[in-house]
Order: sequence, then C-alpha cells, then structure tokens
Amino acid sequence: MSSTTYNITPGRFSRELPVTTQAHFKSSTASTNATSVRGSAGSVFNIIIHNTHGGGGSGSSIALKFYDKATAPVVGTDVPIIIIHVPSNDSKEINFTSGITFKNGIAYSITAGNALLDTTPVDADGVQIYIGYI
Repeated sequence: MSSTTYNITPGRFSRELPVTTQAHFKSSTASTNATSVRGSAGSVFNIIIHNTHGGGGSGSSIALKFYDKATAPVVGTDVPIIIIHVPSNDSKEINFTSGITFKNGIAYSITAGNALLDTTPVDADGVQIYIGYI
C-alpha cells in the first residue's frame, strides 16, 4: 500500500489541536519502510501506531523511528531523534498539543528491533501508522 496525504481537521482526539493537520497513512511493506513525510521544516502533532507484526509467528515489538531530515533516512546509518516502541499486538496513540518540531524535514522508519541503528525489517502489512503533521 502506498502512502497518501489527506487534508483533515482535528477533532477525533480528546483535546482539540491548535492547527489543521495533514495526514500520512501507511501500512508497512516487508522492509524498514524508510519514508520522507515532509521535505522541509514541519511539526508532528499526533501519531497512531498499530502493530500486528508477526516476527516469525511469535509476535514482535516494533520501533517507529523519526529523523529530522528532508529525505528518506538511511536506516542503520542515520541516527533517529525519537524512537517509539510498540509491543506485539498493541496500539499506541500519542498527541502533542504543541507539536514536535523538525527543522529539516519529517522522515521515519519502522524496524523490528529496538537497537538505535537496527535494520531488521517488519512484515508486510504488519504495522499501520497515521501521522498528523503540518
């Protein structure tokens, strides 16, 4: 599944966001899913992650890693500025009322390992993410 950008107005969350965000949706491919969401400065206001990654049938936690860069990250070389761990068969919803600022661009990867420079791929369709950003 490819990434799609939609213009949305917040309201689903318990606290109204101070801005109208764009939405980035992605269902993982069998890779580290190195992705550039925005090629210039921006802010992330909300993230929803759902992990059904099998990890060889026994289930596996995943790491959603954010990078402050204008292009897709080189996973295993570029150092993430934020890492969000999601246990197997779990979901996380995180809202930032003030946003997290990225000076160069918003990029991310999804890995099956928790190490800082891990390059373990996740399953195809094993992770679904939503990122609300400007």
